[in-house]
Amino acid sequence: MDLAAERENTEADLDVDDVADELVYPTVVAFVEEHLAPMYARKIDAGGRGTTMTWCAQWWRHPEAVSRLTGLWKAWESLRKDPTTGLAVWWRDYADPMMRVLLEMHGPFDGCGPREHNPRVAPLATVPPPPGLFD
Repeated sequence: MDLAAERENTEADLDVDDVADELVYPTVVAFVEEHLAPMYARKIDAGGRGTTMTWCAQWWRHPEAVSRLTGLWKAWESLRKDPTTGLAVWWRDYADPMMRVLLEMHGPFDGCGPREHNPRVAPLATVPPPPGLFD
């Protein structure tokens, strides 16, 4: 998925024109670049081989990562408005579990590195169900 398509999909999905004045970050790209990446400092495997954490600087080329990071962004935008425990809930219930999945050695960034996009993962194989099964 290219960056322009990701932005169009995100904006269409959120009706950004209607809520832009309520959002701190207008897109998932802004959220990742300006908030999440600077805040979420971790030791990352430089070659995607051997450590427990892998990140891809071109995260927007991984559909699963785009979906998960968009969910994190939307949750953050909502929970930041709770003046008591909103951000703690976001970290505990959203960011920590989601980032564990994204950064795990055999997760969506498997084979990539913090400066390169070289995925070793393929989409799950599927077989169409018999006609009428879900009618």
